[in-house]
Amino acid sequence: MKVIILAAGKGGRLGDLVKDHPKTLLEFGNETILDRQIRLLKKKGIPVRDIVVAAGYKAEKIREINEIAVIDNYEYASTDNSYSLWLAMQAVRNETLLVLDGDLVFDEEALDTILNAPLDTVVGINANNNFGNTGIVYTSDNIIQEIGKHVSSQVIYAGIMKLSCECAGFLEAQLYDCKKMWYTVALNKILERKSIRMVFSPNRICGINTYSEYLEAKHVFGVENFTIWVTGASGFLGKKIYHVLQRSYHTIGTKATSADKEFQVVDLLDKDAVEAFVKLQKPCVIVNSAGIAEPEKCLENKNTAYKVNVEAVGNLVEVCAAHRIKLIHISTDYVFDGKSGTEYGRNDTRMPCNYYGETKKRAEDQVLEYADSLIVRIPIIYGYNSKLDKEVFPIKVINSLKKREKLYLDNKQVRYPVLIDDVALSIAKALFQTGIVHITSNVSVTKYTWAKIIAKELSADESLIIEDQNSNLGDRPKHVKLKTEQQDYIVTDVKRGTEILRKQLSCVFQLIYKSNPTERIYHFNVGEYRYWLGKKLGESLPVEIKEKADYIVPVPTSGLYYAMGVSETSKIPYLQALVKPDVMTRSFQIADISLRERVIREKIIPIKELLEDKSVVLIDEAIFTGMTLRVVCDAVKACGAKKIYIALPTPECRNLCRQYVQPKRHLLSQDISSCDLAQYFRVDGVFFQKYEDFVDSVKCINGLCMDCFLDDNRNMT
Repeated sequence: MKVIILAAGKGGRLGDLVKDHPKTLLEFGNETILDRQIRLLKKKGIPVRDIVVAAGYKAEKIREINEIAVIDNYEYASTDNSYSLWLAMQAVRNETLLVLDGDLVFDEEALDTILNAPLDTVVGINANNNFGNTGIVYTSDNIIQEIGKHVSSQVIYAGIMKLSCECAGFLEAQLYDCKKMWYTVALNKILERKSIRMVFSPNRICGINTYSEYLEAKHVFGVENFTIWVTGASGFLGKKIYHVLQRSYHTIGTKATSADKEFQVVDLLDKDAVEAFVKLQKPCVIVNSAGIAEPEKCLENKNTAYKVNVEAVGNLVEVCAAHRIKLIHISTDYVFDGKSGTEYGRNDTRMPCNYYGETKKRAEDQVLEYADSLIVRIPIIYGYNSKLDKEVFPIKVINSLKKREKLYLDNKQVRYPVLIDDVALSIAKALFQTGIVHITSNVSVTKYTWAKIIAKELSADESLIIEDQNSNLGDRPKHVKLKTEQQDYIVTDVKRGTEILRKQLSCVFQLIYKSNPTERIYHFNVGEYRYWLGKKLGESLPVEIKEKADYIVPVPTSGLYYAMGVSETSKIPYLQALVKPDVMTRSFQIADISLRERVIREKIIPIKELLEDKSVVLIDEAIFTGMTLRVVCDAVKACGAKKIYIALPTPECRNLCRQYVQPKRHLLSQDISSCDLAQYFRVDGVFFQKYEDFVDSVKCINGLCMDCFLDDNRNMT
């Protein structure tokens, strides 16, 4: 038996990790992924001389491995793994074959599953394994009826198959014609001629396409177990911390109540529950953002405040000490009284002047007793997660200014506000620090001067902001400036931060993607605007597309109204051939790339009977990473579509979001020019809305942020 390992792709979603070598050479413990595969194959009696690797990107790196036979796919950038498999098969004809994807990590038992199975068998795994999107439909005796990216199933293909000489011959005859597709398209075509079985593997098999999948695989196999638990993850700051950390680490979020369905419930006051959760999840770091942060609430109910802000922290300290877990605790500048007239250093005397500050001081005392801990002190925070956020001070000011209400504000207490985005990013950098760190800005404001900054940023009437001459600080510290030294963090000042907040609240994606079509924002009905923008796109489609395309097909649900508009002006029939079950999660809002991909795969189901042998124009709202469309195109191709075109009602996205609305992730335009997009998606054409038409469509909206679509880095607003 010969083994073919498919390893030609670049693995671009792994970013800089694959800058110098293909993803099959990613480190996995003390070996690479490819080393691991070869080691396990050799352990099962398969010599290296019987292994063939189909390589493409950085193939020379694979050639450095002794005894490995390498077949070059020089067209790896414009073909899919069907072509790589076809090329490798030319070198191993008349042999039984074991075919493996080069980005797979599996255990010895998983390999036993396929080696002990009869010939003409593929490995299936549970869809809950969070890997793969190629579904399998099979009979009661495990004969495959259908396999492919267009199939929705609870059992998915694991990227491992074993073929007889006869079956390999049938498959090879189909592969070349499918060279721009996943090889399961060809495999699906031979099912009527050759019976292929599915063998289910309960063992560990992980595919690695993204950084978070890489981390997850390390976690699953115990190569690098670095899990972070964020408490209070449904809160204003906690939610931001959770999503920022989730981009780079295996992260779990919990909350105190069942109000937010996104997170599990763990009562931090129940030490046994905390202990049980730690034993189950085995976190290496706990970031505690839970607590009552409002001084008024703490004063009104001191008993509850003490339990939540002090006793819960004590439970975390004890559990962390027992299990050797790093504890990061969020504290406040309110542990100082603000009377010294100077900056407050990390170890300066803490003398809170209100009960909230007192509870945070007592919590700090407990954390300081534990050596492997970090206290993060922050001043007043502001920012934006979603419409469900609590109303922080800047939002109150913005809402009042819009209503032209007068605001009488204190001009005595001095604060140094920080964006929650900056706090979360700083914590990500400080994960391995211990002791105390300060995160602060360097520009001071009072509520009065801050409101003036907000009014100026909004071009609102500053005369509505009035100094409250009778304000009384009461139990609030007058002026606390956290001193910053080495390893502390100075972040965005309130002037730039207010601009960022304004742009977060006025993001063009509220109009083109995030909002419900029935909503009215920026003086537009959302559905009507998208329909109109689709009509503009339809007018500019090339004549050849209008003549060749059978249907306009929206990517649900964001593409629906655009597609209706395109259909009307292009006269190409509208067809809803992609179906999305009702789900709560929007993939755009997910920072974690692999989680986004899993959501996309779960929610978009193609209807093969409507797509087979048809030429279609797929309509989606925009291209940023290309994730959604790459997955959708694969599924549509697997349905047997004759031609596929992509049309977008927005221009090409050229710039990373500087407002934190989108996670910091690699843009497709950074690697692929617009003229090469058709090759990247393996489709027949990609078309964008004319830049001038898009700008014209939103010219009446004051202050709208659309920096991501700008032709250069100029700010339109």
